[in-house]
Amino acid sequence: MSNITSPHGEELKDFAFLNVKLATVDGGESGLLVMKSDQLVAVLTQVDEEQYSVKSGWFLETGYGRLGGCHRMFETLHEATSWIAGHFPAERRLVADS
Repeated sequence: MSNITSPHGEELKDFAFLNVKLATVDGGESGLLVMKSDQLVAVLTQVDEEQYSVKSGWFLETGYGRLGGCHRMFETLHEATSWIAGHFPAERRLVADS
């Protein structure tokens, strides 16, 4: 994923993603560790429609700090990352136009 945007459409810096396998089911599930300024802020799990009998998408497995206690489904990865980024408005930085 190249660009992360806030709910207001601004590009954000300092977010990184690490693809992982989560040991939630036999064989593991695809997931992402969401990092903000080298700190883990969330773990997302890709939901398999066939396995869970729900619409596929991304689930916020756990959040830390500002995202603590939040568990929700997102239809797309972009929706999930935008929602996460929206919880860091004080640290929002626009990417310089070059």
